[in-house]
Amino acid sequence: MRIPSAAGSVLVVLALAAGCSAPSTPPPDPRPLGDVTAAPRECDLISANSIKIATGLSEYRASGTKMDMGRRFASCSVREEGASDSSLGLLIEVFDPSPDDAEDLENTKLSTKGEDLPEALGPGFAARRKNAKDKTIAFVYGWTPDYERLLTVNIIEHAPGRDSLADATEFFRQLKPLLLDHPK
Repeated sequence: MRIPSAAGSVLVVLALAAGCSAPSTPPPDPRPLGDVTAAPRECDLISANSIKIATGLSEYRASGTKMDMGRRFASCSVREEGASDSSLGLLIEVFDPSPDDAEDLENTKLSTKGEDLPEALGPGFAARRKNAKDKTIAFVYGWTPDYERLLTVNIIEHAPGRDSLADATEFFRQLKPLLLDHPK
C-alpha cells in the first residue's frame, strides 16, 4: 500500500517527535533492597548492593565505627566518592546509651511530622527533614522500650525512582534484630 506523500511526511514528523521527547520523570525503581547484610559488606555489616540501590551512588566511600573496644557495630556512613565530608548518602548509627530520652524523641517526632513505625517494628517513627544544604533526608528512629538504646537510619533522597523513606524503614526492619534487640 502506498502512503500519499503528505500523510507520509506527517507520520515521519510524528515518529521523530515521539522519539525525541524525554520522559518527565524516571520510572519507579522496583528493585528490592534484598538482604541488607549480604556480602559484599561495607562497615562489616551493610550490604554494598543495598547501599547502591538505596542511595543511587555507584562510586562511594563507606566508613564504620565500633563500640566496646571494636566488638560491636556503632555506625556506618556512606559518602559519594570524591565529595566533601558533608555529602552523606546514608548514615546508620546505634547509640548505647541513647542521647535522647522519651521527651526528646517525642519532640523530634512532632517537629518532623513523623509517623509511628508499624507495631512489629516499634517503638519508633519515620519522617523526612531538610539538612543544612536543603536536601531532603528520609530517616527512621527506633529505640528499645526502656529508651536505653537508639538505632537511626538516614538516607539523603537522590536515588532516581526510589522511595527513600521505605528504604530507610527496610534497613531498620532488617537491622533492628541485630543492632537494637540484641542482649547487652
